[in-house]
Amino acid sequence: MRISCVLAARELNPDPVDLIVLPEGICVDEINGAHSSHPDAVIVGAVVENCYSRGVLLHRGINQIDYRKVGSDGRTKGTANVHQNPVYELGDICIGVIICMDVNHGVFLHSITQTIRSSGAALKILCVPADMGGEWFAENSLAFPQNWEGIHVIVCNNNTRNHQAFRCKSFVTDTRGVKIVVQNGIEPIHAEL
Repeated sequence: MRISCVLAARELNPDPVDLIVLPEGICVDEINGAHSSHPDAVIVGAVVENCYSRGVLLHRGINQIDYRKVGSDGRTKGTANVHQNPVYELGDICIGVIICMDVNHGVFLHSITQTIRSSGAALKILCVPADMGGEWFAENSLAFPQNWEGIHVIVCNNNTRNHQAFRCKSFVTDTRGVKIVVQNGIEPIHAEL
């Protein structure tokens, strides 16, 4: 599976890609732009609507999940709804979405990762569209490895709120939570899983 993690649709190159991950706070036009240039790709991001951050997992022009951020970050409201299931299966691939700081909501994170892990799909992915400061995921591997076991984690972090030097860099992990691709600045990153 070919993955591109970009901050805007214009950063996509014309090469085929299977999964495009955009950050939290991206506008619908960016998601539509990514879909126009790569209509067969699965596109993940999070848009702000009516003060809520809504997860998007677009495939073949249809949002395949119904998920609004659980927690409030002071900029967007939280729903407190931990019974959402933002997981999508496509052939031999299972993709889950968790927006930004919801990775800190233990019950919700556990529910999503358990759903992904229990899938019969060979490739298991958790996408995290985010707008995080540099204190998030600061190490070369993710804390609490049991949370991530068997799942590739892809964090696409926005750069609108946090100054470049103080933001979490976008990254892709292996199935043990070890980062295998990490941004240097704000450039697009690509991975093959």
